[in-house]
Amino acid sequence: MHRVRDSKIPDDNARIKKIIEGILFITETPMKVTELSQFLEITERKTEKIIKEIETDFLEQDRGFILRKVGGGYRFYSNPEINDVLRDFIKYNFKTYLSNAALETLAIMCYMQPVTRTQIAEIRGVRTDSVFHTLIDKGLVKEAGRLKEPGNPKTYRTTDRFLEIIGLESLKQMPPLQDFNESNLDG
Repeated sequence: MHRVRDSKIPDDNARIKKIIEGILFITETPMKVTELSQFLEITERKTEKIIKEIETDFLEQDRGFILRKVGGGYRFYSNPEINDVLRDFIKYNFKTYLSNAALETLAIMCYMQPVTRTQIAEIRGVRTDSVFHTLIDKGLVKEAGRLKEPGNPKTYRTTDRFLEIIGLESLKQMPPLQDFNESNLDG
């Protein structure tokens, strides 16, 4: 994302801060510091400093949005303090976008990936083909390779888009599974 500086992006820090806020508001994926720096033709150090200022401003002003680092970049998210109200609003105003089967599949995948369709089907007790198609179409799951066993089944893992949607930097931030061990999978 390289461009030649024009008069729309002055050296004024307040204006650059406003531009970064606007970019972070409209972006569909987290923006990396390097991408913003290249686009704005400013140093990464200056970009990071301005991002930290934005992050602090939103926290100090107790706004409806917060700036979070997720998936290797930055993006605005709703303030966790109002999650209960927003959750109620979504239930009131929108249809559910993922089925229970899709949510179960994602939960299993988070803790076991890379994983095959067959492994997930064995845990859930039902076939998962249509669920996988839905999750792949939504960009939440991607192919991760193939197992070196008969049939060379494909393995799958969650995507950065998934991390972005659930608001995590990495799967290491997932809560630990209580009383989970490999023997539970063997039956």
